[in-house]
Amino acid sequence: MKEKIRVIQYLGSKVNILDAIEKEIKKITPEHGTVVDLFSGTGVVSSYLADSYRVIANDVQEYSSLITGVLIKNSRSLIGYDDLINSEAYKNNKDELCKYFKDILEYEQQVIENNDTELLAKLCECNVFYNGENISDTSRDELKKIFGESINMFTDESIEKFKNDRDIYALFTLYYSNSYFSVEQCIEIDSIRKAIDMIETNSTENSVTKKILMVCLLHAVSEIVSSVGKNFAQPIKVVDGSGKIKTFAINRCMRDRKLKIEDPFKEMLEILNRRRKIYSDSNKAYTLDSFEAIEITEIKAADTFYLDPPYTIDHYSRFYHVLETLVKYDYPILEEKKYNGKIYLMNGRYRNDRFQSNYCIPSKGKMEFEKLIETISSTGANIIMSYSDSDDNQDTRKRVVSKVELMELLKKNYPNVKMRNISHRYRKLSSKNSNRKELDDGELLFICHY
Repeated sequence: MKEKIRVIQYLGSKVNILDAIEKEIKKITPEHGTVVDLFSGTGVVSSYLADSYRVIANDVQEYSSLITGVLIKNSRSLIGYDDLINSEAYKNNKDELCKYFKDILEYEQQVIENNDTELLAKLCECNVFYNGENISDTSRDELKKIFGESINMFTDESIEKFKNDRDIYALFTLYYSNSYFSVEQCIEIDSIRKAIDMIETNSTENSVTKKILMVCLLHAVSEIVSSVGKNFAQPIKVVDGSGKIKTFAINRCMRDRKLKIEDPFKEMLEILNRRRKIYSDSNKAYTLDSFEAIEITEIKAADTFYLDPPYTIDHYSRFYHVLETLVKYDYPILEEKKYNGKIYLMNGRYRNDRFQSNYCIPSKGKMEFEKLIETISSTGANIIMSYSDSDDNQDTRKRVVSKVELMELLKKNYPNVKMRNISHRYRKLSSKNSNRKELDDGELLFICHY
């Protein structure tokens, strides 16, 4: 039985319908043909198809193409988790961060060891992160008693220093502690990230090893994050509007704060080291806009395009921006919003340059889909497109382009178009909030060929 690899928990993941997708692709794709996965996401489809076809994957997000590029190749990491944490790069980075953030680290460790949910909620709501812009004047003196000298690290000057010097990696500790992760978890993430970067790239094997280890770190970070649905739309909100602690949320946050990187990291490394793909040497992964990718000669010559484009108003960059930053490690400027006349950093701590897809914009979505279908059709390639059935009556996000409109666009460009509905248990976003909900729903497959 073919292995189905899930690196991160991903909204709209196709892991449960891989057999159905491959079955339809086999009907219209020649044996030993080439399949392009144009919106590869976390690579579950590309990885599955790479057992039977040459696969060219693409995604505009760097974390995505990194994951997929590793999944579709046969390669092993020459370095393990223990090698990383025993390296001088890891030890030095961790030692320095533990000094810089000594006071809050000690305070946090006591809170977690004592299962003190009241004080944990206080840390989650303290707004001490990034450049300290969200720290209120009224709470600063009280927070100094908790953070001690550590509070002085959260400044623009500190961010610039770490960004420019690169001697010490501190991005996660400055940006995401006291929200998605604990301070201790962030120090661990920063230090492992530093250790991976310090691996010498004096051989192809070492370059591949670094990519594999980065995918393991992405997986581990996705597993230990404290958020609804294990994505990065926003951290778990542990207090309600009146300031009362939410019991379930704070207990879940406490549980997440105790999670370690080691176990999920090692588990993923074991999985990645045993992959075997038939066309490994010729499989490729790109990081491009979908239309830029289609202009590449080898992609133009593909037999079939598998498309799983975004189809609601939700930009995926909002849900996985932390992973993109982990890969880029570029100390980005964070997005701000205006509330009651004052500027605040957003609770989700989003990059201010995160990618916004035209497919998710109601005024542009239909034109974008039309252009995409026409462009692929002009190459002579077939299309298999995943889409979700419109289900406004089930309290989920409305589709930017309806299935009726999509069918019309496809029929304009292909003589043979059919739609198949695959029912399965599926997770979606509620239309009223950012929580995910599970329901029995129809996943649509549009099959288009000449």
